[in-house]
Amino acid sequence: MLEVLRIQNYALIDAVEADFRPGFNVLTGETGAGKSIVVGALNLVLGARASGDVVREGAPRASIEAVFRVEKPSARLAKLLQQHEVALEEGTLLLSRMITADGRSRAYAGGSLVPVAVLAEIGDELVDLHGQHEHQSLLKTERQLDLLDAFGCTEGAAAEVGELVSRWQGIEREIRALETDDRERARQMEFLRFEVREIDEADLKPEEDAELKSRHNLITNAETIFNLARQAYGALYENEEGAAIDAVDAAVRDVASLVAIDPRFQALAAQLAEARLGVEAAAMELRGYSEELEFDPQELDAVNRRLALIGTLKRKYGASVEEILAYREKAAGTLAAYEQRDERLEALRGVSASLLEQAKRASAELSRKRQHAAQKLDKQVASALQDLGMKGARFETGFDAVELGAHGVDRVEFLLSANAGERLKPLRQVASGGEISRIMLALKAVFAAADRIPALVFDEIDAGVGGTVARKVAEKLASLSRSHQVICITHIAQIAAAAAAHYHVSKETSKGRTLTRLIRVEDEERVKEVARLLDGSVSDVSLGHARALLTT
Repeated sequence: MLEVLRIQNYALIDAVEADFRPGFNVLTGETGAGKSIVVGALNLVLGARASGDVVREGAPRASIEAVFRVEKPSARLAKLLQQHEVALEEGTLLLSRMITADGRSRAYAGGSLVPVAVLAEIGDELVDLHGQHEHQSLLKTERQLDLLDAFGCTEGAAAEVGELVSRWQGIEREIRALETDDRERARQMEFLRFEVREIDEADLKPEEDAELKSRHNLITNAETIFNLARQAYGALYENEEGAAIDAVDAAVRDVASLVAIDPRFQALAAQLAEARLGVEAAAMELRGYSEELEFDPQELDAVNRRLALIGTLKRKYGASVEEILAYREKAAGTLAAYEQRDERLEALRGVSASLLEQAKRASAELSRKRQHAAQKLDKQVASALQDLGMKGARFETGFDAVELGAHGVDRVEFLLSANAGERLKPLRQVASGGEISRIMLALKAVFAAADRIPALVFDEIDAGVGGTVARKVAEKLASLSRSHQVICITHIAQIAAAAAAHYHVSKETSKGRTLTRLIRVEDEERVKEVARLLDGSVSDVSLGHARALLTT
């Protein structure tokens, strides 16, 4: 519900703040006092188009703020707030709009700067403005089907159809993807087969390239390795000028003589003996290595060819043998999926046909329920229109068959003939001003339980209304206010007297400037205002009549 409306420097208003109440609120005042200006300001903060002309003369900018109590946001509102990162603060939502004198505009929701279009979307979920205004959800055909479903308790069936259609459309998209551009896909698959075959024929082993590089290094340096090994062996064992083994043997003999003289040299003798064994073992290993080493040009050629092959595969498929093998597995998986394509397509087509049949049956049953609900709706709205003085009015829910979609096979539009003898036309085309307000009131009264927009504003609802019809309008507004917040601009005493909260709009002159004021009237001041509405003056008779209206 709308809790607070603050207006500054808008049209004739310098500063106004109104605290609205739950239930039924009315605004009254002399013609031209500015009641519709207040509603116009509210319309702006709900995202209506604006120009610099609305800024009060001499002021740099106009600003309007609206504070809404939002305890349980509707699914649509919750989605909008989440999508645009707008936060509620302790169950309230602040919307604000600033318009500069040169026509620039800024919009805020929950303290965050948002596009005006977003403000309008949020406003559509909070307030319905009925009269010469844009926020009239019942005039939007896309909302009329939702309201019919809510009225007819077919929301669950509609959701089931939507789910079936969504699943069917998803399967169809997958089928189209499999069927799309078969020639190109076939070329891709043939290329993948070539790549897999090329990798398989290489018969790669993990880390094979590292082993080949090591072997290549060994073969290309075989002669150097042989010469160095033989030279080292000679130095240790066969050098005619004195091999290392001979020197060690001489040292062993000399130390053995020292041991005979002094046993303390026993440990050194043992070390030398061990050193001799080590020199002899190293010499034997070097000799064996040099004798076994072969220089094979053919093997070198084979290693070079193998490394070249692996290098080619690396340039195509990956930086290492492991990456090449991983690419092969991925390509093979893609091929396997493609080779199972026909089986997959056949299975998907079966699922699609089944889902489509289910969706058609469910949508046909939904359509039947909707048309049954529409018959009840049409009778109730027609009755409500009669009560509100539109004796010749006819109402009908029009159905058009459409291609199966998320909402089934129905396109719904509310049709109205406001006067006897006129043909039925879409609701948005047939009425304006007070007439549209009464039509909306009739619809809102019927949709009271189904309509989730919390605040309703009726402007000019009493145009051409009086007597019994005025009382009926008051009763319907009061009844509607039990499930919604209702704000109504009226010139009729019966309507004003039925409200729970009464606000008076007046125009005054101060320092040569015309100002619009808005105050809540209570007790005797309210009695006087209702009396003024009765006959344009405040007299004993009108005061008595006003008190009687306020106590009934």
